[in-house]
Amino acid sequence: MKKLFYLLLVLLMVSFQYDGTTKGYPQSFSEQPDYAALQVDASRLVRIDSLLQEYVDKGIIPHALTFVAKSGQVIHNKAFGWRDIESRTPLQKDDIFRMYSQTKAIATVALMQLFEQGKFQLDDPVSTYIPEMTDQVVVEGSDPANPETRKAASPVLIRHLMAHTSGISYPYLAPGEKYKDYGTLEELVKDLVQVPLAYDPGTNWNYHPASDVCGYLVEYFSGISLQEYLRKFIFEPLGIKDMAYYYDASYKNRFVTIYNEHEGKLIPVDMWSGRNPFDADRRLAMAGTGLNGTIEGYARFCQMMLNYGKFNGNRILGRRTIEIMAKNQLQPHEGSDKNFRFGLGFQIYPGGSENWDVNHGASPMVSHGALSWGGMANTDYIIDYKEDMIILLYTNRIPDTLVWEKFLNTVYQVLE
Repeated sequence: MKKLFYLLLVLLMVSFQYDGTTKGYPQSFSEQPDYAALQVDASRLVRIDSLLQEYVDKGIIPHALTFVAKSGQVIHNKAFGWRDIESRTPLQKDDIFRMYSQTKAIATVALMQLFEQGKFQLDDPVSTYIPEMTDQVVVEGSDPANPETRKAASPVLIRHLMAHTSGISYPYLAPGEKYKDYGTLEELVKDLVQVPLAYDPGTNWNYHPASDVCGYLVEYFSGISLQEYLRKFIFEPLGIKDMAYYYDASYKNRFVTIYNEHEGKLIPVDMWSGRNPFDADRRLAMAGTGLNGTIEGYARFCQMMLNYGKFNGNRILGRRTIEIMAKNQLQPHEGSDKNFRFGLGFQIYPGGSENWDVNHGASPMVSHGALSWGGMANTDYIIDYKEDMIILLYTNRIPDTLVWEKFLNTVYQVLE
């Protein structure tokens, strides 16, 4: 009897050491899903294939790549269409996509790592660390070329940067005028923070370049470049390969061609997410855009967030930190969309009880509290805590189509 007791005790201790916690979060992806245990109807997965193949066949999108994992088990990871239509090169699952604004969430996680180290508080004024941001003013009046300004009601806080509520915006450009070509992130940010704010900090939301200020703060607090920091403290610990701002020439044949719709046809365009990744000058790495990578690499990042901070056997963030990041930071005001919620670096889904407009990427299928965002060329993801699932769909095609919303429908309908 005593031997049986000790045997059960050992088995219990082993089960608790699955990933260093009692929750048993998966630390790697399984390519052999147990559909019955996951309560997934595998026979209905073909609906995902039919939808995406139809969009490719009709020439609406050039290609599509999926990555859907439930409890760390991959239930759908397929490539459709062409890496390059003109050469009829089939899309491969390890091809490299331009991710644009998907860079922002990664940079936010980097800054929150430094928050965990006690480098700053969320409600610290940004001017504490970037003196150029002292004495901010807010734009008033209707003429952007000759704006009237007044003193901001309150300072910009670090929290505002990550929630996109700082009021920071790009400077006004006259017709034909181009933005300055910066050599480093510090140079860019030191100019950016002197532009008049669009509104008083914390009173509104607009999608703006404050993420680059977050990236500079990563450099300020860590003492190393943003590129080096992401590689050392996020990519390598998570086992993410081939995600970067710049690449050797040998990677060119793995980059997906980006397409724009023109008069009903898909036309290849030379438009990069930030700097051209094969440029000789590789100093500038922005935090709002510029990363490129594979869908599997970003899936690792998403699974880490789903696991409350740990994947590949390495902890990136603490559980409480992610809970804070998933809390709505927006204050309701006149004219605001009550359905739109944003945390620190991520959009937050309010759930099926709200009246979602599916034409704006807000599928009613997605669970309350799920995290999301995407890139300009239509690389999208969902981190769904209720269903223990990550959902990614990558294309490099602009402008948007409704394939993402329809894709979400075909994913969630497989759940028993």
